[in-house]
Amino acid sequence: MELRGLFQYLVNQLKKGNGIELVFMQELIQQMANVHYTENMTEEQLDAMSGSDTLRYQATSFGITRNNKALIKSTNRLRDALLPKDEPKLAIPLLLLIAQHRSLVVINAEVPYIKMVSEQFDRCHGALLQYVEFLSSAVTPMSAYAVLIPDLDELVHVYHLDPEVAFLIYRPVMRLFKCQRNSDVFWPSDSDEAVSAANAEKESERSDSSAYLQDLGSSRQPISWKDLLDTIKTMLPSKAWNSLSADLYATFWGLTLYDLHVPKSRYEFEIAKQHAALKALEELSDNSSSAITKRKKDKERIQESLDRLTMELQRHEEHVTSVRRRLIREKDTWLSSCPDTLKINMEFLQRCIFPRCTFSMPDAVYCAVFVNTLHSLGTPFFNTVNHIDVLICKTLQPMICCCTEYEVGRLGRFLYETLKTAYYWKGDESIYERECGNMPGFAVYYRYPNSQRVTYGQFIKVHWKWSQRITRLLIQCLESTEYMEMRNALILLTKISSVFPVTRKSGINLEKRVAKIKSDEREDLKVLATGVAAALASRKPSWVTDEEFGMGYLELKLAAPPASKSSTVNSVAIPNGSGPSVSQGEPVAQGRTVAAGRVADGKLDRPDSSLPKPDLGSVKQKGSQSVNGLDVQSVVSAAPQSDTPSQKQVDDSMCRPLEESTIKAASKMSGELEYGGERLEAGYGWF
Repeated sequence: MELRGLFQYLVNQLKKGNGIELVFMQELIQQMANVHYTENMTEEQLDAMSGSDTLRYQATSFGITRNNKALIKSTNRLRDALLPKDEPKLAIPLLLLIAQHRSLVVINAEVPYIKMVSEQFDRCHGALLQYVEFLSSAVTPMSAYAVLIPDLDELVHVYHLDPEVAFLIYRPVMRLFKCQRNSDVFWPSDSDEAVSAANAEKESERSDSSAYLQDLGSSRQPISWKDLLDTIKTMLPSKAWNSLSADLYATFWGLTLYDLHVPKSRYEFEIAKQHAALKALEELSDNSSSAITKRKKDKERIQESLDRLTMELQRHEEHVTSVRRRLIREKDTWLSSCPDTLKINMEFLQRCIFPRCTFSMPDAVYCAVFVNTLHSLGTPFFNTVNHIDVLICKTLQPMICCCTEYEVGRLGRFLYETLKTAYYWKGDESIYERECGNMPGFAVYYRYPNSQRVTYGQFIKVHWKWSQRITRLLIQCLESTEYMEMRNALILLTKISSVFPVTRKSGINLEKRVAKIKSDEREDLKVLATGVAAALASRKPSWVTDEEFGMGYLELKLAAPPASKSSTVNSVAIPNGSGPSVSQGEPVAQGRTVAAGRVADGKLDRPDSSLPKPDLGSVKQKGSQSVNGLDVQSVVSAAPQSDTPSQKQVDDSMCRPLEESTIKAASKMSGELEYGGERLEAGYGWF
């Protein structure tokens, strides 16, 4: 086959805006280089993707050995067709055209149904992932790949690629930033490993901007880490940097699962498998000369793989330790200088999490691991509970509605990993106290990382809220008349079905909606609904009652309605006045009423003024404000404060639509509001 002619044809077609022929390229890469693109990875394969090259290859080799001579020959032939020595090279033009076509698929679509546009986008995106994987593995060493591709500034500003696509291409090149104090250390490993103990404290105060340099030789100008950060600052609107830092952004987009997580069980499984293969060879009884020769070759191959896996496991553990040491040293500077801390989680979700968690399945897992890393490091001003709350209560439903089929599956995987961790914390109070009880991520006032922490009982309550919110939004999508909403909700529910729903009431409500879709005339929806119904049925024995879910921290009986016109509420009080009292209204879609008063003997004394039911889409209720996309409602603490503003001032500030300037004025420095001599906490709206 004339490969170069085929690639030139693909380039010409992409220039015209036609990407349907990319399927030929995908098939070529799969057959000739054994680089597969699959969306349906097993748990074992997905876990192995965070490991070394050998582990990843063992998990995804599809039966082909790494040193297969025919495979090496065909891979080199494919690479040489794209990168000939004496003809124009097509590898990078093809890469850039595929990346640009991905952005134009939705805009230039000439098909009548959104489903078809979604399929075209997913197909092009899969081709891009597969092609970048092939290029980065076939073009060796990595410095040769780095010389081939444009720098980050060109990718974004000259070729107009989305940041997530630009970092997909450029991420391997970031590994070539070398520590100037120790030429053996490359980013993201810790540069302070080379610093003597006497100078460690002094050196750690210096920014890594001056510690790393990328020098690709005469073909490129040397680039410092500071130069890279300056480029990154031009990639987002200036207001985004009020709640993010370029260092955190570069760290998030530059790291991979390999840098944060060691899949030790997968290494051990593959090592055990190699030992078993060796033992099976030794038990063979055929002693003919040909059999002995073949056995010897197989033994050498297996032993080589075994030695490589053992060495790479040790190297991987050392690498993760080194990276974590660097992250610990840098974490205090990531968000502490951001002037608008109230929007940190919304910006982080919008600029980092959502673009990457919907990019690929390994990226979805990476996003969850990165968030857990931020939490476990004790990153100041990154509030873990607020992050989950904004994710579930403010952004999840819009994301479900606007994702493609494959994207919502990845989003579901990210949500699954997030909920799995949250349920792990909820399941045991001792685990919660050990891993969350004293962490900045669980500070009640997220503008003050050292403020009081969310108690275990309060965490149970916010969990209840999350469970109800996910149930409601899924039901709303399943009852929608829009095909994409129904399909995406079914896909998401499939991905999280092993951890959600937890309560019997939520499960039964979801089962009813799924059962209706099973009789839908659209065949693909019927198939999806049947699979979801089976998953829900298998989990039904593990569902718990609402009382069991609340673990004694939730009062689920309906309280008597107040004298005002406000809707009926569930009043949740912590015994003996030991904590804040909670008023939760009807389902969130109908608004929520919050009572402000004093806790006395476990009861809530309401103020004289009645609280009318808020009008949808208009003003927030008094004692409630919207901060960082989160309903932040006033919760009473018994400690009096001085310098109390008048009740009229508070009423005025709380009843106006909260623009950014209003939020700053209302929460300036303290993150608290005063009401009638009592302190109203403006930290969270969960309790």
